[in-house]
Amino acid sequence: MSSVDWEEVKRLAADFQRAQLSVSSQRLTERNCIEVITKLIESKLLEVYFTTDGKEYITPQQLTKEIKDELYVQNGRINLVELARILNVDLSQISNQVAEIERGHGYTVVLGQLIDKKYIGHIAEEINERLIQQGQVTIPELTRVYDLPSDFLQSVVEKQLGKTINAKQDKQDSHTFYTDAFVTRNKAIVRGALIAATKPTPVTAILNQCNISEGTFNSVIDSLIEAKQIAGILTGRQSGAATFVPHIYSKAQNEWIDNFYKQNGYVEYDALSRLGIQDPQTFVKRHFVKEKLLLLPTCAVGKQLLDQIEGSVEEAIVSSSWVDILPLLPSVLEVEDAEIILKEVQKSVKSSLTTHTFCSTVVVTDQFLQSLLKPFHEEIIQKKAEEAVTSGKYQQFQTELKLGKSTNSNVEIEDSKADRRDERRKKATGGKVGGGTQGRETKTKSTKKKQRARIEASDSEDEKTTSSSKLNLISLIEIQNSIVKSGAFEELDSDELVQEISSFVQPDLNKAALQAASIAYENIVLNRNSSRRKTHSDTQDKLNVLVNDIRLYEKAIKHFSSKDTQGQLVKYLLKTTGTELVNYIFTLVAQDNCSHQPDATKELTPEARQKVLNEIPTDIKDPLTKLHKAVGGSSLDDFMAAVDPAFAAVDLMLRKPDKKKERPQLLAHRQALLQQLESTDDPALVLHVTCLILFQACTQTMIQASGRFVSVILQYLAPQLSIEINQSLKDYHDLVMKLLKIGDDENEKSQTISELQNKIDSIKKIAINFKKNSISDKS
Repeated sequence: MSSVDWEEVKRLAADFQRAQLSVSSQRLTERNCIEVITKLIESKLLEVYFTTDGKEYITPQQLTKEIKDELYVQNGRINLVELARILNVDLSQISNQVAEIERGHGYTVVLGQLIDKKYIGHIAEEINERLIQQGQVTIPELTRVYDLPSDFLQSVVEKQLGKTINAKQDKQDSHTFYTDAFVTRNKAIVRGALIAATKPTPVTAILNQCNISEGTFNSVIDSLIEAKQIAGILTGRQSGAATFVPHIYSKAQNEWIDNFYKQNGYVEYDALSRLGIQDPQTFVKRHFVKEKLLLLPTCAVGKQLLDQIEGSVEEAIVSSSWVDILPLLPSVLEVEDAEIILKEVQKSVKSSLTTHTFCSTVVVTDQFLQSLLKPFHEEIIQKKAEEAVTSGKYQQFQTELKLGKSTNSNVEIEDSKADRRDERRKKATGGKVGGGTQGRETKTKSTKKKQRARIEASDSEDEKTTSSSKLNLISLIEIQNSIVKSGAFEELDSDELVQEISSFVQPDLNKAALQAASIAYENIVLNRNSSRRKTHSDTQDKLNVLVNDIRLYEKAIKHFSSKDTQGQLVKYLLKTTGTELVNYIFTLVAQDNCSHQPDATKELTPEARQKVLNEIPTDIKDPLTKLHKAVGGSSLDDFMAAVDPAFAAVDLMLRKPDKKKERPQLLAHRQALLQQLESTDDPALVLHVTCLILFQACTQTMIQASGRFVSVILQYLAPQLSIEINQSLKDYHDLVMKLLKIGDDENEKSQTISELQNKIDSIKKIAINFKKNSISDKS
């Protein structure tokens, strides 16, 4: 038996002995194991996490160990979602366990990723290497590279500055970091570019040339300027269009500006802008510190130019004339600039004389203005005042003011001032005096006639639109024509100036004219009252005569038996003598109470009488209204009843009928008819007057009748006249009617007229020689 076999026998014997001596162990089934673990979990004696499929479980300690192991495998950075998939554990359980791990030192969670300090150190080393290569890094750039939040990377870099990362943080941009070598290199580049510049150069051009960023340039330029390594300044940073201006250019620029100011007395903003100065006004304030400049919208004006304008204004005041400062100023100045200059100059001009400013730039002394208005004060005002009183316009205006109807409307002449100023600027493009090297030359020509025509055309509409309630005795066009005629401002050829002066003086001239009208009206009223007292008796006598005539006419009307004839004669009487009486009373009342006096040469119409009634007081209005209605009616009794109250209302006395005066009145009326008969050869009028004379002779009453009543009167007189007289009157009447009815037959008309002329003397003799006792027996 070999040794190998013997050793095998000995090993088997030992195994058999161990088997005999060992005690059999108890083995648990899978189900029993699950029940035991469940019992331990419910008793809180054991804490485990189940896997996603529920077939395995793991303790928190083991899960923590596996998380750290996996983090190590992933080089210190792993996504929690990926971690849950690898470990086959629910994401919430991973998150809870990671939170416990984060509480320890050296771990952090960023955007769902677990990162350890080893990874952070690795990032810092990479950033430092990038800085060594590029010289500058920015947090946004690192964010794109590492896919981590900018705040996290910012804190990592700032903590590692001076340790792992050898760089500096930009003071102006905290997200930028650079090395000293980078700064030194860029300083050299920028310094070289700026030293080479000889004129204002935009920063964008410098950046493109040097191939550096704007932030780098801004951080470098300040240090270079502070160290005085470059000669120049940086302007326009805030506007976003920064420009580098070399000192050599600034020096030449300042010399040009100083020379221009010394020669011209002003500095134009546009010129400064063309030189590259971004804010001209601020530059002027800073550059001319010792000079007292007047800052205008377009330029800055110095004392030299202001003294020149002040001297011209003082000369105009002393000589009592006028001056337009616009031609004295440089052509670059606008009307608005000239207006500001004039206001500034007037503050320093000391004079007790009054001046006025027109069109913003024209100074006119009060003495010169009064000399222009002298023709108005000497003649025109008094003439206009008398015309207003004579025409009744002044009285009407005063009445409207008393009744509260005056609207006090003001019509102003206002055109576009901008257009007018442009026109003045074009016209003032020259002058015999000027400012600096840009003086004006003015060529003037006679334009008085054209100017006057333009004024009349432009102001005709203004005259039409003037409110009737505002009495303008002196019109704008009259003032303008007077100024143009004087030739005072002919060299300016400015309609605007003439219009402004006219508008300025019109209120004073109109006020003076109204005062003159008031005095003229008072004189007329005084004269009228005096005359009225003298003629009161005469007026009363005239009206009483008319009333007596109406009474006598009424007696004549009653001789006719026909009511229709009586009515027609009454209407005719009221229409003639009655209307004459009423119009006389209304005219008398209107003179005292109405603003508009009726024309004494024309008969008052019913409408005119109604206008008078609308303006007179109530105590007079009521009785006159009754009289007005009665004269338009058909009742003589109503008319006579209204006459007495009307007389009393106008302070006239109506006398009682006097029998003694009737006969003289009848004789006077007959004599008037005879004179009328002798002076006429008109056949119809001869027959008409003859009938009136015969009627008065037969009835001893006078009658007021028109030609249409001739046949009626002849019919009434027939019984009281002889057969011969009746036949003669009848034949003559037939010829008159025939003549009136003849048409265009000239032969017949001529024959009829010849027959009438042959008989006209015999008809007149009948009227002249007729007496009542000459009536013969009709048989």
